[in-house]
Amino acid sequence: MKYDVVIVGAGPCGYFAAYELSKINPNKKVLLIDRGRDITQRNCPVINHKLDKCPANKDGIRECSPACSITSGFGGSGAYSDGKFNITTEFGGWLTKYISDDEVMDLIKYVDDINLKYGASPVITDPTTPAIRDIELRAMSVGLKLLRSRVRHLGTEENLKILYRIYKDLLKTIDMKFGTTVEDIIVDNDEIKGVVLEGGEEILADKVLLAVGREGSKWLNEIFEKHNVEMFANQVDIGVRVECPDIIMDEINRNLYEGKFVFKSSSGNTVRTFCSNPSGHVVMENYEGVINVNGHSYNDPKYASKNTNFAILVSHTFDEPFKKPNEYALKVSSLANQLTCGGVIVQRFGDLLRNRRSTVKRIKEGFVVPTLKEAVPSDLSLVLPYKTLNSIIEMIKVLDKVTPGIATEHTLLYGIEAKYYSSHPDVENTLEVKKIKNLYVGGDGAGITRGLAQAGACGVYIARNMLKGDK
Repeated sequence: MKYDVVIVGAGPCGYFAAYELSKINPNKKVLLIDRGRDITQRNCPVINHKLDKCPANKDGIRECSPACSITSGFGGSGAYSDGKFNITTEFGGWLTKYISDDEVMDLIKYVDDINLKYGASPVITDPTTPAIRDIELRAMSVGLKLLRSRVRHLGTEENLKILYRIYKDLLKTIDMKFGTTVEDIIVDNDEIKGVVLEGGEEILADKVLLAVGREGSKWLNEIFEKHNVEMFANQVDIGVRVECPDIIMDEINRNLYEGKFVFKSSSGNTVRTFCSNPSGHVVMENYEGVINVNGHSYNDPKYASKNTNFAILVSHTFDEPFKKPNEYALKVSSLANQLTCGGVIVQRFGDLLRNRRSTVKRIKEGFVVPTLKEAVPSDLSLVLPYKTLNSIIEMIKVLDKVTPGIATEHTLLYGIEAKYYSSHPDVENTLEVKKIKNLYVGGDGAGITRGLAQAGACGVYIARNMLKGDK
């Protein structure tokens, strides 16, 4: 079987690359592959309010293992996310290392227009109002930097509808394979020739894009190590998901929707807030058999909770000779799984400060009702590294000066939340791998982007580069 282009990974980078290829040249024979399910078959029992717990067999293997429906399938991890599209180059990835800020912004706006075409909300935040300036001033006075962005909130259920419409249109012009694992790439004389599927089936292609997302970062590392592609280690982010009453975050929610703050802890760690979900829900996600925590919220008020949740993440970079930051984060996360017999930890902030574990009784006595019913009361200090935990505590105390009430003893912390990034390969500015001709990489898994906007922009950029020189 032969294609002009094979795309591995159906997340934002992958499907926007496919979209752009089919738009510019609909005669191109394109195949999109993902080990998860198509958008019509992705189904998480917890998110869809059918069950309180992820179903598992007698051996503890979860129903969607190894391809969690929250993180894999058409739409990637962004499908079941809160759907926050950040129109900025100040954060969201490292695409500006390869092209100018203006070019990245143009690509982001182009992707935003596509989302609007398929039904995204026209409502967008304005980060220049006097109210936001006041928040920024208070933040600066205590050592927090507010990252500004125009945010278009898609909402989990609306995001899925947008993806479904894009998926239906792509079906008219490209081929797709779901529930399909790619085992290897085919390289001959330093030029890509195709991919090898599980079971040994070969699919030939003139050009290949590896857009595997964060969940595929470990696989990507292994592929490039096998084919002697030089890699440069990235950071890994480890932290917790914070849950508090909406009223505490009301000012931030109304004016920013998502307040992204950056802080330098006393130990020198960079700490940031990430992925805020007003009136949202804390959820679990399966990353290569390790259960992490995440969050989302709906546009439809009938699905709203009374809580806001957001992540506090501590960036970890490592010096030589250590080159496996993702494996480090997986070990930390797996400790939490062991303590909870396969789930995630929840702990009251007050219990953490008192050096005691939370219990079912203490959680019930608190003022915040957990939205993740499956979370097990325990002690995060048994899991998180000392400097990481201290940095999180410092961040919460500083945030309390901007949004009073965050540091109350009733605030809930869930762990572990981790963001895995691939060591990024040596690439040209076109994002073509230097060592292997016609092989491109992009998205979060390649350590190039971090979020919906830049991942989608990255896919469009790669597609255009692939088509250069075509008649």
